[in-house]
Amino acid sequence: MASKPKPNRDRDQRGGRDRREVNLGPPALERRSGQDRRKKIKIPIFVKFVVLSTLLTIIVSSIISGVILRKQAEDFRDQLITMGGSLIRIVADQAPDKLLNEEDLVLFQLVKDVAAEDQVAFAQITDVKGIIRAHSRSEYINTPYQPPPGYRDLEPIAGTRIGTFDRPGETYLYFEKPITFQNIEVGRVTLAISQQHVRENIAGATRYIAVVTVLIILLGIFMSLLVSLYFSKPIDRLMDGIRAILDGDYDHQVQIDRNDELGDVGNAFNQMSQGLKERQIMRRSLALAMEVQRSLLPRRVPRIEDLDIAGKSIYCDETGGDYYDFIDTGREGLGKIGLVLGDVSGHGIPSALLMATARAFIRQRSYLAGSIAEVVSDVNHLLTHDVEESSSFMTLFYLSVDMPARRLCWVRAGHDPAIYYDPATDRFDYLVGQGIPLGVDADWSFEENHKDDLRPGQIIVIGTDGIWESRNAEGVMFGKTPVLNLIRQNREATAREILDAIIEGLDRFRRGVELEDDVTLLVIKIGTLADNAS
Repeated sequence: MASKPKPNRDRDQRGGRDRREVNLGPPALERRSGQDRRKKIKIPIFVKFVVLSTLLTIIVSSIISGVILRKQAEDFRDQLITMGGSLIRIVADQAPDKLLNEEDLVLFQLVKDVAAEDQVAFAQITDVKGIIRAHSRSEYINTPYQPPPGYRDLEPIAGTRIGTFDRPGETYLYFEKPITFQNIEVGRVTLAISQQHVRENIAGATRYIAVVTVLIILLGIFMSLLVSLYFSKPIDRLMDGIRAILDGDYDHQVQIDRNDELGDVGNAFNQMSQGLKERQIMRRSLALAMEVQRSLLPRRVPRIEDLDIAGKSIYCDETGGDYYDFIDTGREGLGKIGLVLGDVSGHGIPSALLMATARAFIRQRSYLAGSIAEVVSDVNHLLTHDVEESSSFMTLFYLSVDMPARRLCWVRAGHDPAIYYDPATDRFDYLVGQGIPLGVDADWSFEENHKDDLRPGQIIVIGTDGIWESRNAEGVMFGKTPVLNLIRQNREATAREILDAIIEGLDRFRRGVELEDDVTLLVIKIGTLADNAS
């Protein structure tokens, strides 16, 4: 048959249930449920922005303050080392001759002058034997020199030994330099400088930086509040608009008078709300069209003695182009019935409209005199003039069952051949015939085909290509072989049970992949009294 345009495959994973399913009996609408929404604690963006901005301000300020304090401590200490190095070098330069001449009074005055500096704890000069010859504290003169307890070496500078040691509540820098005369060491000069001044300066700087940091944090919080309000107010208006839309107020407009992206979002939201309003009107119209189309499908199976019939349509959209009908022309109970199954190209509203038109043409023409070939030919002539500008078409299989004569008559208008199964011989056959789809050539004359000698248990299955052309997640096509196997496996079942088995087999094969095309199926079983409790 002529191929039909297929819809976009992007819908393949939208869910396992079909958009709409129509069955014999009261039609019902099946829709897929929405995705599960997990409830989470909602924190306003205003609060998030303020908290994050405050944390960022505190972290940045703390890092900057730490770096500044560490740099200042290093600078203060470098200044002390520079000062200590200068003082001890002056003493070492002036002391050699005085130490050799044993001018102890001059040496004492020399260390006293050095110790007069506020930050110098003590100064001393020792001879080569380690005896203190001059000390800023006279009680230590002429005593052996002992390094201070807890002394720790630091990096020496220009021949000067530098270290540090602690005393209760105080830390000192220690300087020691040889006293040389003609490159011969004749003694040593030692100097200790308190770091109390450094700590005081660092403490002062810490207090100053802490105050500045607090002011910066407060300013940052204030600025974050302003910025948050600047951005959160338009967002609040958008949220109010969204709530209004959710409540069905599609006329709600948000007012965001901003010359930036938020203003663009507000304008886009207002345009969206108008679009949603128009879409809602379209959805209502579509729902009405769906109800109208559902009403066009058979609600019950005609009572035909020794004939069991079942039919079903599943649409991949709210409306579709598949169609089946029972034509009894007012002769129900006489053992004769016409069964029609059509498949309009595409699906949706245009296909549904063409399907309704074709149904009306077929029903009206079937009540007039003439063979089913003449009926299909006349309907094709009328339908072609309606669709010639749209390039739409419709495939059709028209089957007439005459139970008293045990005879089948059919016309195939571009549709897939019906499947014919005889369980007595376990043989499948196809009801073939020449014919093109309706709406292609207005002057085409369709031929009528016949099959006689119907026997109990024989099964006829007519379906649309939405069944065998359905694909699973791997892109594999269902095909006709599974349909044939299901018919054989359920040959003892009723027509309804055979139909359900085929649909269930298709659902298992798809494994939740959405239908791409409408699915319609008719099952006729010979020799079994129709079950009308559908």
